[in-house]
Amino acid sequence: MPFSATRDTENYWRTRYGLPPEADNDKTLTDRVLGEQIFSEKVLRDVIPQTVSRRKKPLFSDVFPSPRRWSRRFWVMLPLAGVAGVILVTLLPAGQTAAPRQPARVDLVLGPLQAQNVDASLQRFLAEHEASLVALRGYLLTQGEGFRTEWLEATARLQAAMAALEDHSGHWTDGQRLVELVEAKRILAELLKETRAVAAIAGTVNRYPGQQLFLEDIQPALAEAQALCADVLNAMLAVSSPDRVGPVGPFAAFRGDMEALREEAAHYVMAPVTAEHAPVSASTESFEKRRAMLAAVRDEAPVEARAKIDRLIVLMDYTQEKLHRIFALRAGERWDYADFAFRTRVVPLAERLENIATRWERSGA
Repeated sequence: MPFSATRDTENYWRTRYGLPPEADNDKTLTDRVLGEQIFSEKVLRDVIPQTVSRRKKPLFSDVFPSPRRWSRRFWVMLPLAGVAGVILVTLLPAGQTAAPRQPARVDLVLGPLQAQNVDASLQRFLAEHEASLVALRGYLLTQGEGFRTEWLEATARLQAAMAALEDHSGHWTDGQRLVELVEAKRILAELLKETRAVAAIAGTVNRYPGQQLFLEDIQPALAEAQALCADVLNAMLAVSSPDRVGPVGPFAAFRGDMEALREEAAHYVMAPVTAEHAPVSASTESFEKRRAMLAAVRDEAPVEARAKIDRLIVLMDYTQEKLHRIFALRAGERWDYADFAFRTRVVPLAERLENIATRWERSGA
């Protein structure tokens, strides 16, 4: 029931606490509560029994119990504490009983540590960039499979380092650096394409266009010329006599000259880059003398051999033109095309990429 300060209510509470009914009807319990005597110990004891008796206990008796009570509590709590410890050790995963659980690392997104991570990734990128170029250069010089393996591994690590830098770029606030990152990725893609092309031709005949021309064009032409010389000479010998040698002598000398041309040209073309000058047998003057000799003996040769002599003249012109192209390649910087591509296509791209990374390093990545 709601509380109301009436005489009946006061008598109800007084009867409940064993007090006689209040004779003074002019003063209710509320009035007395507001009076000064309500705060006396006697009144408190009369109105609210046991209030003062509780207060007479020592203030810190519950906090610091007596030694006997403390001993009883200790022996009661000791088994419980042991059981709780066993349960705790059992439930913890292996490896976590000795060391407290480490809090999750949230400092990876902080400024100083982020700068350290970017700097480490940048250093790794520059190191792998240099390692890939050194390994590729070693492969070009030695054609060793070990260098090729190192180049492949360094290339894979270089791409991973670029991916790490791209991940860090999510925290960058420098617009210039973000634009340069896009440019660096484009240069790296082009660089990788060029290095793969260089490595692909390093161990093949395509590395030396001059050697390719000799093997694919000149050697077959000279072999055909040798076969024609044998046929023409046999036709001349069939109608010759000891009294009249006729064109057999000059044509036999021509056949020997062609054999010398094939050997000397092969030695020159397949020799290292530091080979000597072009052979005299491949000079313009030598080819002019051969054509003149073939034209002179044609009319004296048997009729069935004249078409073959005409074919020999065509082969001479073809061989001379191809040999001069080889000589031009040998004198220029495109003789070793793998080395040429490395110097003219790979190195400039590598320098551009390194300049961007070095600029980041100096400005503080």
